[in-house]
Amino acid sequence: MHTVTKSYRDFPAAHRQPDHEGHCSLIHGHNWGWDITFTARRLDACGFIVDVGKLGMIKLFLTENFDHTLLLNETDPHLATLHEMLFANIVRVPNCGMEGLAEYVYHGVTEIINKSDEYQDRGVRVLRVVCWEDSKNCATFDTNRDNFLPQA
Repeated sequence: MHTVTKSYRDFPAAHRQPDHEGHCSLIHGHNWGWDITFTARRLDACGFIVDVGKLGMIKLFLTENFDHTLLLNETDPHLATLHEMLFANIVRVPNCGMEGLAEYVYHGVTEIINKSDEYQDRGVRVLRVVCWEDSKNCATFDTNRDNFLPQA
């Protein structure tokens, strides 16, 4: 199977984990990054899975959601108060931790890919998304469940 990975870096966004017992419950920021891996049933006429230079809609999605935004869980008990008090571009997500953001981006990019007839005709799909929290921590949302099956 062929794969190609497009990396995006340096999206400054803040978040908080309201249920965390330590400092992560406070609003704080990171420089987020993404590695998005694609695969396809068939390569295009140039021999590409996707032309990585033509993924502007994905860059726009990431910019709208992660460039100078405040990421809050949909269930954050202070969501309404924070929304009223802060001058911030608040993005509500199911889970603003690395794991949740990797899955959030997977679904967002999948939706973008599914709108392209050409990509659909060739069976292009998102295989995995790695979410980088600064440069030291990352979490992966991987749709290839065989990676997680016990070895015989």
